[in-house]
This record gives sequence, C-alpha cells and structure tokens, in this order.
Amino acid sequence: MSHNLKLIASDLAPGDRRSADADLGGITFHLIESPQDPLFEIGFQKLTELFGPRGEMETRTVLEHRFQWNRAQPTAGKPLFHYAMILALDPKDQVAAVRDYTAIVHAPPERAACTVHLSHLWIDPAYRRSGLAGWMRAFPVETARTLLARARHALHAPITLAGEMEFPDGKDEARNIRLLAYEKAGYLKVDPHEMPYLQPDFREPSAIDASGGPQPIPMTPIIRRVGRESENFAPASEIRTLIRDLYAMYADTFRPTDMAPLWEKWRAYPDGQSPVPLIPPTRP
Repeated sequence: MSHNLKLIASDLAPGDRRSADADLGGITFHLIESPQDPLFEIGFQKLTELFGPRGEMETRTVLEHRFQWNRAQPTAGKPLFHYAMILALDPKDQVAAVRDYTAIVHAPPERAACTVHLSHLWIDPAYRRSGLAGWMRAFPVETARTLLARARHALHAPITLAGEMEFPDGKDEARNIRLLAYEKAGYLKVDPHEMPYLQPDFREPSAIDASGGPQPIPMTPIIRRVGRESENFAPASEIRTLIRDLYAMYADTFRPTDMAPLWEKWRAYPDGQSPVPLIPPTRP
C-alpha cells in the first residue's frame, strides 16, 4: 500500500545538502498513509520503543484517527491535515529509519501557507552521520506541496517545518546531539523567552484524570522556514499562526479540557509584525 519516495535534492535543508551525494547503500523510502499498510506496524513499534517511555508518543488510537484526515476535502474556515509516516528499509528489509509528521493547511480564503509538524524520528545507530537523516528531514516538504494543491493553493506558498524539542541542559548527551544536528541542518528555534511553548500531555485520558489533570510539557519549536532559512527573526503573527496550527492538529484528537492550558498560553502571545528572535537550538 505504501509507495516509494523520490529523492529531491532541492528539498534538502541548507546544512543537509551533502546528503544529495551520500551513498545510502540501496536504502528505499516508503511513504505510509494508512494504518492498513503492513509497514505501519513496523514503524509504529520502532517509534513507540524510543518515545513511549518518555511520554512523547501518541497512542495507536490517535494515530489511526490521524490517518483518516487524509481523505478529507477542503472546507473553508477549517484546517486540512495530512498525516504520514516514512519508513527507510535497507536491502535486507531491515529498518534504517522512521519518521512521522503532519502537514497542515487552511483552505481559502485564509492565507496560503503550510505548517508541517515533525513528530518523531528514529534512525538506526549504524546509519547516523551517513546522510540519511538529511533525507528524513526533507521528505515532508513534498507532502506539504501535495496538501497545498489539495487546498487549491499555489505550490510556491510558504512552507514551515516545525519540530518540538527539549531545552538544552548540558547533561543529556542524546538530547544535545539531536539539537546540534538540527542546528547544523539550518533549523532555528523560536526564542522561548518571547513565546514559551507547551506540548500536550500525551497520556491516556484515564491517567490524566487520575493525576488531577493535564500536565503539558514545556518545549520549544525548532523550525525551518523553507527558502528563508537565513532569516533570524519572524513576525509574531507568523509564529502565532504556526503554533495555532500545531494546537489545532492536537485538538482534533485531544480533549478540550486537556488542551485548555495550551490555548490559554497561546492567547497571551504577542501578535502583529513585532519581530520574534529565531535562535540556534543549542542556545539556552
């Protein structure tokens, strides 16, 4: 049910351009867009093994619902979502990497633009520093163009890739490696002092209720504004819209009571053309 992805070098981030010349040893890339795809189970298990113990992995029920978004038709005033997973397999059909993400577009008359939420990424240690990660960061750009077309927007509309990352602490080596990798690729983070961000509580509703309510996780959006990577400021209204898109995505499968603290924080954000600094992900 999945289909192979083409490698489009122009979609690579500035710091990932070396991936265009990387010898990936026969790895194939599969785009998964349905929970009935037999490769979904493989990718889901890999991501759950890594992110589940951290409380950073959605449940299977949530992901199965997200796949249903892919059949929706554009409706004025409502966001259009497209959820997908990419599985990279080596010549022996062993998993080399997995990524999942959601593209988000609003139908006309809202401004043409696409936010892509980069959910999770797992790479086999044997393929780190091979150039594979660069491609796993680039593939969502093509999905963004596909969704812009479905919403009847121009394909050259602005695209922003956004991931949620922990704060650098100088202690967690794996965390610091992740932040540095995205920094080298050309990603910047929204200054948390200007627009502090919360990720929803991913626990089951019963666990949330048993603990007395939702416990959102402070994180920071790290972003790649495709084609605008060298700009180190963005208008507050643009960042506000980006975070609104992320919260709209979560709100489709999370209870309103669990989203309430996030929307309260969002409403307090600055707006308009006031510049918000975009700083290196490793900066405290």
